[in-house]
Formats: sequence, structure tokens, C-alpha cells
Amino acid sequence: MAKSSRTAAALIALVLAAQTGAQAPNKPPTLEERVVALERRVASIDTRVGVRDNLAGSAGTDAALAGRVANLERMLERLGTDLQRVERQADNAARDASQARNDAMTAQQIARDAALRAR
Repeated sequence: MAKSSRTAAALIALVLAAQTGAQAPNKPPTLEERVVALERRVASIDTRVGVRDNLAGSAGTDAALAGRVANLERMLERLGTDLQRVERQADNAARDASQARNDAMTAQQIARDAALRAR
């Protein structure tokens, strides 16, 4: 009875671990992933534009596609600006962390010096 309980518990743990490991984490795409996705869309639109131009070069379609391309270019520009902002924030955070580490080391040294003087 005890052996079958342990076996059942082990099987349940194994099934739960497999289910937990099989589920992909739900995280928002990074800035780079968004840029890559937009580049793929632009390439797809370029291909469609080429096919449509070869089949029938209507002015209305060209204007609509030009508008979409302009919109994608604006989105890419915004993503570039966002990327620069994030890089600046990361640099600032790294500098702040370095300063905090230096401050902690200084505080430790001051504490050691005070302890030595107190003896």
C-alpha cells in the first residue's frame, strides 16, 4: 500500500512537472523581436507590391501601399527611438548600480575603520 502511494505520488509529480515545463511563458515581445517582425512585414509588403505592380499597376493600389509603407516607416522610427531610450536607461541603471556598489564598499571600509578604532 505504501509503495503504491509513493508510486502514485511520483507519477502525479512527474505529470505536473511535464505540464508546467510544456507551457511556454507568456512574455511580451522585446524591442528587437518587434523590429524583426516589422522588417518581415515590410519584406512581405514589398513582395506583394512587386507582384501587384507586375499584374496591374493601378494608381489606387500604389497609393494605398505607399501609405502602408509610410506607416511602417514611422513605426520603425518610433521603435528606433524607443530602443535608444531603453539603451540610455540601461546605461544609467548600470552606472547607478556601480555607484551603489562603490558606496557599499566605502561604507564597509568606514565600518571596519570605526571598529578598529573602538578597540
